[in-house]
Amino acid sequence: MKFNSDKIPQYYSISMLCILIFAIVFELYVYFERGFVTWDQGLWIFFLITINLGNYDYWKGLFSKD
Repeated sequence: MKFNSDKIPQYYSISMLCILIFAIVFELYVYFERGFVTWDQGLWIFFLITINLGNYDYWKGLFSKD
């Protein structure tokens, strides 16, 4: 089986987006269950958002009309 390195950015970007969505849903669940979210949980969401900003060029190229 041939290794296709062109698919790595696609898999990475999609998996990071899924992890971000899962983390946000989990944090909302924790908030509604306990009534509060700790500061380190907020930092975790901030960290995931900044990691996903690194994939901006991939998503921009995917949704461009060119």
